[in-house]
Amino acid sequence: MRVGRSNGHKQVFSAGKGRQRAAAANLAAAAAALLITQFVSPGSAFADSAPAANADRLYVSAAGSDHLVGYEMAADSAPRAIAGAKETTGFGAMSVKASADGRFLFSVAMAPTPSIFVFAIARDGSLTPVPGTPVVTSQAPLAINVSRDGRHLVLVQGPDGSGNATAQGYSISPEGVPTPAGAPMVVGSLATSGPIPMVAVSPDNRNVYVADYLAGAVTRFELHDDSTLSPARETIRTGGGPVSLTVSPDGEFLFASCEHVSGVAVLRIDPSTGVLTPVPGSPFATGGLTPHGIALSPDGRRLYTPNAITDTVTGFDVGTDGSLRPLAGSPYPGGAPGTLPGQVFVSSDGRKVYAVDLAGTSPEPLVALRSYSIGADGGLTPDPAAPVSTGQIFSAASALVPGR
Repeated sequence: MRVGRSNGHKQVFSAGKGRQRAAAANLAAAAAALLITQFVSPGSAFADSAPAANADRLYVSAAGSDHLVGYEMAADSAPRAIAGAKETTGFGAMSVKASADGRFLFSVAMAPTPSIFVFAIARDGSLTPVPGTPVVTSQAPLAINVSRDGRHLVLVQGPDGSGNATAQGYSISPEGVPTPAGAPMVVGSLATSGPIPMVAVSPDNRNVYVADYLAGAVTRFELHDDSTLSPARETIRTGGGPVSLTVSPDGEFLFASCEHVSGVAVLRIDPSTGVLTPVPGSPFATGGLTPHGIALSPDGRRLYTPNAITDTVTGFDVGTDGSLRPLAGSPYPGGAPGTLPGQVFVSSDGRKVYAVDLAGTSPEPLVALRSYSIGADGGLTPDPAAPVSTGQIFSAASALVPGR
């Protein structure tokens, strides 16, 4: 986001050698200042309910709050808070991911101690901290992702002693505990990449892709069987401000929401090498401003991205060549002006899109959840149920877990 970002960057990038702990604290403050400048003191809007069997679960964390919360996302009702799914983590949470089998939830926090938190997810959606966690990180954790086979976690963190963002592989034990593997690999200077380098892992668990926000590029690393990472293999231009990354279910394309050009970049992935090639026409305009999150339908045929500044959600048809064509009626209305829809998720049955606001509106600046029904043509219709406030401040991190 370009809103309110420069002052936070000056705080972050002034940190030098021997001042990494102070830099981590500044980075947490800078992340929260990306979109908002002040908040009133909110009260909690979290209320427990008994979850329904097999409903998807959405877990929401926030840079400005010290906990994450879980919601049941039933197709026929508004989001409902899950009993036993409110857990304390820390401040500055910029990333939350779940294992593909839905057994574990991974979250990061920058303060008071930079750490990776892990929770076991029960069948009813409740959370239990995994013994042996949280795991303290050597630098401020910025983003995480988990390989599809559940064996590897990739952390992007920074700044190191030279002011760089680095990528670090972790092996995940059968009990869900991550252990660092090998040395961190340099992504780039935080002064040129910005404090939101999101990460994706290819479905074959062989390649890692990291967004380089200010450089307008994606950097590729190889992921080894022992969870170590190679040095950077290539850096490919996407268009300015790539934030969120996702890979198509068949592993053929990498998609990146690019805030500075208000478009979605599409890169073809070589099936043998993982090498990236821009698809002709990329980036594809969203028709809104500053697309932030990104989500594919389960079959990979449609893509959705929220335009934070214009409070809308854009939908695309995904061509067999990776090209994107706007859906009829897109972009679709989001929340009230200033709610800044930042993340979207498609339900496991492909019937719903869930949007998570980055911020809220006065007098209660709290993050809200809202939902849309997906039509036969992929178009979105806002559901009549009122948005649900999560009690969170500046939510930059959420994860959808299919019901089981």
